[in-house]
Amino acid sequence: MKKPLVILFAMMSAVMLLAIACGSDEADPNATATPAPPATVPAGDRAPEPTAAPTAVPATKAPAPVGGGDSATLDINVKGDALQFSVADMFATAGSEVSVTFTNSSSVNSHNWALVENGTKDAVAADGTGAGPGNNWLPVDDSRVIGNTMVLSPGQSDTATFTAPAAGTYQFVCTFPGHNFTMFGGFIVN
Repeated sequence: MKKPLVILFAMMSAVMLLAIACGSDEADPNATATPAPPATVPAGDRAPEPTAAPTAVPATKAPAPVGGGDSATLDINVKGDALQFSVADMFATAGSEVSVTFTNSSSVNSHNWALVENGTKDAVAADGTGAGPGNNWLPVDDSRVIGNTMVLSPGQSDTATFTAPAAGTYQFVCTFPGHNFTMFGGFIVN
C-alpha cells in the first residue's frame, strides 16, 4: 500500500514543479539574466556578431529565389529529439510568396512551426495552449500569426505558404505546450 502512495506523491510533485517552471513568462525584476539557448547554427556557418545595427542582411544568407524572385522555398527540421529547430535564422524578401516546409524528424515529439510578430512568441504560445490541440496549439484568427504548419507527429512534414511581411525581424516558434522556450528562431525579411 505504501509503494503506490510514494509513486503518486512523486508524480504529483513532478507535475507541480513543471507547473511552477512553466507558469509565467513575466520577467522578475530581481532575477538575474538567463543565458541564451545554445546556437543552432554551426559556428562555421554563423555570421559574425554585429557591433552596430546592421544595415542589410548579407546576400549569402538569403534564400535563393524561385520563380523570378517573387517566391522563396525554405526547409527546416528539428535537431533529433532535442527541443530545437535545425536552424537559428531564416531569410526572405518582403512581399515574396514564401513556402516553408517543416519536417519533424524527431522520433518522440510532436511539433509545429509558426511565424509570428517579433516579441510575441511566448504570448502566442500561451494563447495557443488555451486554444488546444484541435487548433494546432495556435490561437484562432490571431493577427500575430503570419504563417504556420499543423502539429506534426514524428516523421511528418507540412508546408506553410504565406506572403512575406514588411522588412524587419520576426520570430518562428513551435507552440506545442512548453516547446516555445527553446524552439524558436529569427525570421529576417529584407
